[in-house]
Amino acid sequence: MNIFVGNLSFLATEDDVKGVFEAFGDVTCVRIKKKSGKNSRGFGFVSMPDELQAQAAIAGLQNKDFMGRFLSVSIERPKAAKPKKDYKEIKRRSRLAKHETTPAVFVAPTIPEKEGNPRKKIWNEARKFAQPAGAQAWEKRKGRGTAKPWKKKPGGVNKKFKYTR
Repeated sequence: MNIFVGNLSFLATEDDVKGVFEAFGDVTCVRIKKKSGKNSRGFGFVSMPDELQAQAAIAGLQNKDFMGRFLSVSIERPKAAKPKKDYKEIKRRSRLAKHETTPAVFVAPTIPEKEGNPRKKIWNEARKFAQPAGAQAWEKRKGRGTAKPWKKKPGGVNKKFKYTR
């Protein structure tokens, strides 16, 4: 009978776990799951040939302190069977889906012209023909916003403030 042992110490070895379970009967094998072959994942499985001894071990070791941690011991539950994916069927369905649907026509959103300051954005004639039909290309005017407010004007008047400092 297979037994799940959870909340194991990360320093616990298979021999340590086997020694604890041998007090209740014969132990066939101990498997501690590890992360990519290095450190323990904190749980493992113990196989015991006799079911009565396994039930006694589960009852005797549940919530017992082992290497500074309280063990969680139970009967191993079988893994749920995952259905195999049929990749050929998936590929066939995706090909059919591509051919059944009509391709979407690209419609570029139009940018409404803003009222107010006409110098904020200008139309770029050079990029007009590179865009898809119906699209509008806008480009910021070069050289705008480069004046620094703390730069002094000739005559000692600060640009940001009326008076000199």
